[in-house]
Amino acid sequence: MFKMFRMLAVLMLLVVCISHASDNAAGIVKQTIRLDNITLHYEFADAQSVAMQPEFTKTINAGFQYYRQLFAGYPRDLEGTFYTDITVHVRHGKYLSGEADPQLLMLTWSDSKMFGIHNWQTLLLHEIFHLWSAESFRYHDGREHWFNEGFAEFYTFKAATELGLISARDALAIAAVPVGFYHSAAGLGRLSMREAGNNNKLKFDNYFLVYHGGWVAAMVLDHDIRSRTANQYSLDDAMRMLYQHYPRDKKLYRSEDIVIVLKATSGLDYRLFFKRYIDGTQPLPVAGYFDLGKALWDFEFNPAKHYQHANLYRALGITIINAN
Repeated sequence: MFKMFRMLAVLMLLVVCISHASDNAAGIVKQTIRLDNITLHYEFADAQSVAMQPEFTKTINAGFQYYRQLFAGYPRDLEGTFYTDITVHVRHGKYLSGEADPQLLMLTWSDSKMFGIHNWQTLLLHEIFHLWSAESFRYHDGREHWFNEGFAEFYTFKAATELGLISARDALAIAAVPVGFYHSAAGLGRLSMREAGNNNKLKFDNYFLVYHGGWVAAMVLDHDIRSRTANQYSLDDAMRMLYQHYPRDKKLYRSEDIVIVLKATSGLDYRLFFKRYIDGTQPLPVAGYFDLGKALWDFEFNPAKHYQHANLYRALGITIINAN
């Protein structure tokens, strides 16, 4: 299998312009891949990762182009300068993990899944998203990790669905996972999402309240905006405005800024929503916005009723025929 991947890697090296070097002392293999509007400077820690280079390149390029269109611009460095050159550190390991900094992606990949839903492709999409949200525009402090990490999860799986990495059916099933983890979080009703991420210890002690609470909030907000504006606006508009008007070298956002941006882009006032569910400790009433079980049931068995869930499908990146 690895021989086949190596052959594919060699073929790709002939197609694109590549420089290749090996740091024998550190055991690091370096490759530079130049595509249409992105250059990847790989540093591979092992042979398994070198063999997977074409797959990594395909996913990174697809994710980069997807988010570039979402935000209507390229990521920015710490000085606010646009860039298209990215260094990518890759190693094979037992568990999945990743990190992103300006012009840098780090991935430890494996064939396992994290929490039953994340594979290395979706984890990589999550980190690519952070080149914009977290690095191009950034939260003021840890209290906004519900947004920083939760919205990254939301857009990761939306992108994966639209890019064909997961099926529409799986997208609906996966969407139930954050709802379940959020509603079973030990801190729910006791800590607000903002309090729960105030520092790194709290963030990981309340992982599912922060990451999945933010993910659920993103789903609810996107669905609500689409429903109340007849799909004229969506959460995408707010993300673009944050990217355009909150460069991290000029201003760091807080939750109150997100409320302002939502009002500016959709015309809707979410101050009470934030007071109750983001700053407050009331659980998000997901069932008051949509029914994931019914949406999945109708997706499977009642195509004529797809239109009833059109805005939820759109929020999850699902394209349907009977949307009207």
